[in-house]
Amino acid sequence: MNKKGQALVEFILVLPVFVMFLLSILDFSNVIYKKYHLENDLDYVVELYRQDKITEISNYTSSKHITFDYEINGEKTVITLSKKVDIVTPGANLIFDNPYIVNVDRVIYNE
Repeated sequence: MNKKGQALVEFILVLPVFVMFLLSILDFSNVIYKKYHLENDLDYVVELYRQDKITEISNYTSSKHITFDYEINGEKTVITLSKKVDIVTPGANLIFDNPYIVNVDRVIYNE
């Protein structure tokens, strides 16, 4: 019995699923990577906020294409940073919005 073409057909059927799986892993890793860097940026922004340097915060966040927002609620302030992450995997649009927006926030108690 001749089965030389069977492996090729199976490979062709499995290859697109495997490629989509790998691209989804890359997209998810990219979201985690951007969130990590956004957390680092938030540390810097909080330090600038504590020194009351709002214009420097605005310059810093605009140069990195980060959205900066803060809300003062009595004795605490909530600082939020957000950034857009593009999703390249076509099937990942069912899980993530495209562009996916990563948000990080921190609560600071006013003295």
